[in-house]
Amino acid sequence: MLFDTSTPFFSSSMPEKNHTHSQSRSRSTVNLSSMPRIPPPGVPLRIAITGSAGLVGSAVTKLALDEGHEVVALDILPSDNIRTHLPAELEKAKGRYTYHQVSALEFDRYKDAVRGCTGIVHLAMIPNGPDVDGRGDGTSDAGQAQHDVHNANVAMSYNTLSIATKLGINRIVLASSINAVGMLFSRRPAFNYLPIDEKHPCRPEDAYSLSKYMTELQGDAFVRRYPSMRIACLRFHGVVRDDQVSPEGLEKFGDSWKDLWGWVSASAVARSCLLSLTAPTSTFPAGTNESFFIVGPTITQRTSTLRLVEDRYPEIVKNGGIRVKLEGNQGLFDCGKAKRMLGWTENGFEWPESRHDSH
Repeated sequence: MLFDTSTPFFSSSMPEKNHTHSQSRSRSTVNLSSMPRIPPPGVPLRIAITGSAGLVGSAVTKLALDEGHEVVALDILPSDNIRTHLPAELEKAKGRYTYHQVSALEFDRYKDAVRGCTGIVHLAMIPNGPDVDGRGDGTSDAGQAQHDVHNANVAMSYNTLSIATKLGINRIVLASSINAVGMLFSRRPAFNYLPIDEKHPCRPEDAYSLSKYMTELQGDAFVRRYPSMRIACLRFHGVVRDDQVSPEGLEKFGDSWKDLWGWVSASAVARSCLLSLTAPTSTFPAGTNESFFIVGPTITQRTSTLRLVEDRYPEIVKNGGIRVKLEGNQGLFDCGKAKRMLGWTENGFEWPESRHDSH
């Protein structure tokens, strides 16, 4: 959540993407016989995880192994790095874990590494810099040129989807971001209404945010052409280590007004990834690409959400853009879609005094 927010400003908005995706091509245009069927419910998956050594990747790896799945982990760290090794409590799962030092930009090596998998969780990305490295070791990223950030991120997500079609992998999770809407790195975010949901228009301004929006559009294109695919684009908020998740710990993130004072725990993000792969087709059918906000239900601050909005976004209040009665420190992201389609929820921290502080 603590990022460099100096980015160029463009006043025009991006076109709103279609969030309820219908199949626009005939099934006769696709060779479905070459694609393996989606594994039945309850059957363990063989899951490829890119960016596996990061904060989120490590959490997804642990949860997947705990739930009996096989993990093919991919990252750019050498195999002798401690972050590529399983922790002691997962030694019993060693036979279900394989690590490959490979970048998602290396198409052929990436494809070879994930051959035989039944699902992919693509987490690898390049952030806007300078920033603190997501692996939590305190080292500072030197920062990347905006064109490098954008081009690498959209290439990695496209490689993931293209490889999936070539290998018949039908269940895909792509790490998107709340910033696909245009938030933290925008000069001033423009919200039509609050709380926001997945139908809100996307207005990214910077390379990272634009790359996440483009990732979601890539998903739209692939399900139109390959109707056996099911793609979840998960819009993570700033991911917090589980040991930081407390009212006191969250409040230390400060007045993060551009991203609406949001947060989400690493363990909850991991659950969203696994649920995106395993949710029943009755709630998340094949042939669809869906975006989901993955954000905690309360804000980081122990104060009235409405008062914060009145202070930072008075135009939304003035224009009648508050769509629900905001109670206490209620969050400003509507994650109802993730609950309905994936069965995902996150626990929050209601500030007891906030119910008296709201008006």
